[in-house]
Amino acid sequence: MVTKKDQTETAVDPVVTTDPATAQAFAEADAAAAADNSDLDAARAAHAATIIRNHVLAGAATVVVPVVLLDSAALAGVQLNLVRELAKVYGQDFRADLVRPAVATLFATIAPKAVASTGLSALVASIPVIGTAYRWVALPGFNAAFTYAVGKVFQQHFASGGTFLTFDPEKVKEYFVNQYNKVRGKKAAEPAAAAA
Repeated sequence: MVTKKDQTETAVDPVVTTDPATAQAFAEADAAAAADNSDLDAARAAHAATIIRNHVLAGAATVVVPVVLLDSAALAGVQLNLVRELAKVYGQDFRADLVRPAVATLFATIAPKAVASTGLSALVASIPVIGTAYRWVALPGFNAAFTYAVGKVFQQHFASGGTFLTFDPEKVKEYFVNQYNKVRGKKAAEPAAAAA
């Protein structure tokens, strides 16, 4: 007696087929699917690069906000929107509750170096007129580099199949510092010094 289960097992399995024409057809279909995935990955990467570039420019522009802490809030908003847009590109549901602490942890990676180099900057920035001009010259580079590094970290994470729940800032610190230094014009060999 032949059961329904036996009938389904005798169906053609594309992996073990002995018919050369069928095997060729399946191989071509697999190649086409791989090409489609490659095209999709390339399109996503190009779109993500555009999103990152636009947000880097917006992040650099936040220095024109005249109130000192308000410009930091504007930068945080730009970076949250950057991650939101990248999440859309890679089909992820945005989770602001997970992004804020992740970005704060990444900032803490570069903060000691940034704060040490801005100790004198804060003093200069407090001088009327000169301080404003100094902020407009010094901060856009930091804001742009920080925003770029955040974008590249999340792009890499999403492109590799990661989600907000699997994001671990500790695992991406070195890559983050490398991307930050890349924009700041520092050598790749300095990530440990920047994090210290």
